[in-house]
Amino acid sequence: MGIATSHPVGGRTRTALYPVREREGKQEQIDIVANPLGSENPSLARALEADVRRLLASEEVGPVEVRFRVCRDETDDLRFICKVENPPADGEEGRAQWRWWSPLMKTADDFRSALEEGLRIRRERLARQPR
Repeated sequence: MGIATSHPVGGRTRTALYPVREREGKQEQIDIVANPLGSENPSLARALEADVRRLLASEEVGPVEVRFRVCRDETDDLRFICKVENPPADGEEGRAQWRWWSPLMKTADDFRSALEEGLRIRRERLARQPR
């Protein structure tokens, strides 16, 4: 199966849809830096952004950048992937860097389930680490 992914348009990456006015001029703990789904399916883009903010806000993941990417298969069906990543840490803050890549997904329910599973695995790994 061939996959085509979206790329920045005109050298610029499209930013998140929700809530743009509230984010202007603020440093966010959860920064959605790219969501090209907004031009493909705005209601899906808003649902994903709301879910990622809600799920990550309930965890102590520190500051994260979130990127979505649009993918299409050979039948031109819309799929997407998501990457969540902490900036590198020097260990002084006692926080380990975390990266999560989603599987290829089609719905907001797929996304919610995948991110919940990723966060569950993260909690289990952190619980096993020596303090």
